[in-house]
Amino acid sequence: MDPVSLALIALGGACLILGGVSVVLLRKAWGEADGLRTRLSEMQAELSEAQLELREAQTELRQIESLRVDLEKTRTVRDQAERELASARTQADRVQGLEEQLEATRQAEQRASSELRALRERLEERDAAVKAERERLTALSQEMQDRFKALADEALDVSSKKLLEQAQQSFKTQHEKAEGGVKSLVDPIRERLDKFREQVEKMEQDRARNSGAIAEQITKLSQGLNDQHKETAKLVNALQRKSTTRGQWGERTVENILELAGLTKNIDYDAQHQTRDTDGAALRPDFVIKLPGGGRFVVDSKVALTAYLDAVEAEDEASRRDALRRHAQQVKTHVKQLAKKEYAASVDGAIDFVALFIPGESFYSAAIEEDPALFDDAIKANVIITTPATLLALAKAVAYGFRQEKLEQNAQKVAALGDELFTRLNTFSDHLGRVGAGLKSATANYNKAVGSFDSRVLPKARDMAQLNGQMKQIESPAQVDEAPRLLTGPDEEKA
Repeated sequence: MDPVSLALIALGGACLILGGVSVVLLRKAWGEADGLRTRLSEMQAELSEAQLELREAQTELRQIESLRVDLEKTRTVRDQAERELASARTQADRVQGLEEQLEATRQAEQRASSELRALRERLEERDAAVKAERERLTALSQEMQDRFKALADEALDVSSKKLLEQAQQSFKTQHEKAEGGVKSLVDPIRERLDKFREQVEKMEQDRARNSGAIAEQITKLSQGLNDQHKETAKLVNALQRKSTTRGQWGERTVENILELAGLTKNIDYDAQHQTRDTDGAALRPDFVIKLPGGGRFVVDSKVALTAYLDAVEAEDEASRRDALRRHAQQVKTHVKQLAKKEYAASVDGAIDFVALFIPGESFYSAAIEEDPALFDDAIKANVIITTPATLLALAKAVAYGFRQEKLEQNAQKVAALGDELFTRLNTFSDHLGRVGAGLKSATANYNKAVGSFDSRVLPKARDMAQLNGQMKQIESPAQVDEAPRLLTGPDEEKA
């Protein structure tokens, strides 16, 4: 075969082989494509399921978010309701207190009215008894007159003088007896009536006095309530109009608290203390309280209260809440201003903290209710928010510290006096010892002189006296046997 045929045969075989391989590869590719199509279908199904689950999850997430918003609203409503409930309870307590006072006044008035009615009833009963007694006495007197008249008529009808005289005598006797009987009957009744009249007059005076006292108390109570309302209104108006009035009110309140705690002005604390800051600017803190050990404690009493007063006079809840928020912000702003003044660097011996005085528990509680972190923020700024109760406790602690410091100083003075007394006693003991030694030496010399006088001088003097004929004997001086007592301590005396 020629080369061309071989080449053609080889080419044809190669084509057949290539075609077979292509068929095999194509079938394999189709199989893989079918597998990929199946996998793709499965993945698309899984993707659809995942998308469905994603949509469900998004729906649940939106529902959860909606529930969270509702929960926040519910919490807000609950907090507002709790605050309103607390405010309502406070107002209810105030109303209850006023109602109790009013009820007590009403009860006192009712008791007074009951007592007055009882007194009137007793007086009417006494008047009725007096009237009945008077009527009985009148009837008795009329009866006696009738009897006298009957006796007189009988006496006129008798023609005999003797009978007339007897009648006159009988009349006289009966008249005397009647007068005695009436007198014995009327006198006790008159005495009882006089006593009863005195009791009635006294009861009437007591009733009038009690009625007047009750009316006066009711009038004073009403006037006191009116005066209290007027003074409260004046105070509110004054606090709203003038900042100087607010400052004076706060300063006066602080002074009263410090005096109540036992601190003395210009001794234990200074008011309107003048100093300068680190830049040379003038500073005048309201109060500088001296602490034991030489420290100083600054108190500021000029907090703004206009927003709180607006809240008190607010006509609706929204205005009241807005005013209370402004009140809390005013207190917070004042805290920041105090922190910037740096009193600790300007006042000699001042501690790091400054006290911000709020002149009422209600002012402080209202600010804390709106801003619960207010106290903690103030502490971080080295400012302590105080009320009358807490400032009184601080002032009493300072006064107690001064008392303890004074006791310690007195103890030190007593110890110093004890040391000085011991030194002086020691010196006096030395002097006394030298005096005793001198007395002992003088006693010994005296006894020696007496012995020499007895043995040398006295015999010769006696001989001379005998020679001169003198009978009087020269006495020998007595020796001193007692020696000065030595100074000894308690232990030596016991020994």
